[in-house]
Amino acid sequence: MGEVVNIKAKDIYLLILVTFIWGLSYPAMKIGTNFLPPLAFGAWRFFLGALCLYPLAVKRQGRPWHERRDFWPLLLLGLLQTTIMGGALHFGISLVKSGITSVVLYSYPFFFTFLACLLLKENLTWKQAAGLITGFAGLILVVDPWQVHLARTEFLGIVVLLGGAVVWGLATIYLKAAFKQHDKLAVTTYQMLYGSVALLLISALTEGGLHFSWTLPSLGTIFYLAVLTSALGFAILLTIQARYPASQTSVYLFLVPVFGVLSSTRLLGENLTLNLILGLALVALGIITVNLGVPAPTVEKYESRLGKTN
Repeated sequence: MGEVVNIKAKDIYLLILVTFIWGLSYPAMKIGTNFLPPLAFGAWRFFLGALCLYPLAVKRQGRPWHERRDFWPLLLLGLLQTTIMGGALHFGISLVKSGITSVVLYSYPFFFTFLACLLLKENLTWKQAAGLITGFAGLILVVDPWQVHLARTEFLGIVVLLGGAVVWGLATIYLKAAFKQHDKLAVTTYQMLYGSVALLLISALTEGGLHFSWTLPSLGTIFYLAVLTSALGFAILLTIQARYPASQTSVYLFLVPVFGVLSSTRLLGENLTLNLILGLALVALGIITVNLGVPAPTVEKYESRLGKTN
């Protein structure tokens, strides 16, 4: 295990604020997909978010653009993190309730742990194994696959969201391994920019042209998601993560689906079922257990292997 550092109270409050903002993003996305096709809505949200982050990236880098050699790695990360995962998120939430979406998508720490062990040939610690089992049990409760009334569209949405969670886990491994010496906020800015442009092109090809809505609800949700969720949220989180071990800060992210479920219940009137409550509790417990069980050398070993192949 890595060194344990006491997180300052101010940073804890900021982490909780970020998770609250991100939790509220799920009902906001659900509302936004009523006014724009899901891929177009996601593309504009990430594109505008990247533009908001760009001045901060320039300031932290001390130059107006990234190095030429970083183009392909950033493009690949953008395709994974923004185009595929972001596209899956917005398409999935158009078919599934926003509260369930937040829980299913945040199963990504389990896939990250599994993929890290698969790629690095690492053995699972008992804490990681227990966390994986607990978290997947929670997902089963949330999805409730034995429902006879589960519509095909809902089933498709859940499958898409799970696929997005898998790709998110893969993108996280690639981010940590390929951009060890890079400013993470700048990397987030450029990958989001490249990924959103690709998503705009896919939207134009699959959703009948390039769509945008000037209605007040659409503009409001896009503004919230671009400025607060994508720009401010990432800026705060990445700044704090630079000060503390990842295993300590990432534990707080389990609050995102909690706030997602509660805000969806409050704002959209979605039912807070017993299955959803128990499943959410198990997913949260699983995420915490997995994070506490991650061995410190895992990412470093992958980085050294990647360096040997580049």
